[in-house]
Parts: sequence; C-alpha cells; structure tokens
Amino acid sequence: MEAKSERPMKRGGGRAYRSRLESFVDFIREQRRQRRTWQEIAARLRTEQGCDITLQGLHQFYRRHLKRQLRSHWEVPAARPPMSLVAQPPMPARQPVLAAIPPPRSFRQPNPENLNLNDPTHI
Repeated sequence: MEAKSERPMKRGGGRAYRSRLESFVDFIREQRRQRRTWQEIAARLRTEQGCDITLQGLHQFYRRHLKRQLRSHWEVPAARPPMSLVAQPPMPARQPVLAAIPPPRSFRQPNPENLNLNDPTHI
C-alpha cells in the first residue's frame, strides 16, 4: 500500500459571507453616533427591529464591517468614487508659518555674596 505524500489542493468557493446585520448597518452607525453602548444597541435591535443578536456578535460584525470598508472589494458596489479619484482643485502654494521667537525677559541674577547653599534657614 502506497501512502500519498501530496495534500489535496484547497479549493475556495463556499457561499459568500452575508450577515443578517448588513441591513441594519445605518441603524447601528446612527446609534453609535448617539453614544449608545453595544449592549443598548443589541437590546434595541432585539425589540425594535426583531433581530436577535448578542452584544459580542454585534460588536464583531461592526468591527469587521468597518475593516471591509477600508479594503476595496469586487463584490461591494461603490456608492461613490473614492476621494482620491474625485477631481479636486489644486491646493495653492502656502508659505510655511514659522513660530515667532518670544521677546527676551529681564533676569535678575542673585548676588553671589548673599548665597549660602548650606544654610537650612534660608530656603
């Protein structure tokens, strides 16, 4: 009996990832802008939207959603072109603003004859 040393090739091609929370992305974004906690948003999704989800699942979905938005993906239709592709007027050349040097302050030097560093009564 001869053992195969080759591994079978991995094949991609399962179903594309699709979360049930994708239709609630705008709702979640609005709630986060209103400074709601993940627990409050999960409770509102349960009661108002009828979507039963835990706060951990909600947080993981939204974090993954934001990360996917940063990457270009062929399956996601572009809502608007990236800002780098939109024609923008050229920026005018600006002169660098240098920090102003503050005016010198007058400084009184102490009289060395009056200094006694070993005298604990004059602190």
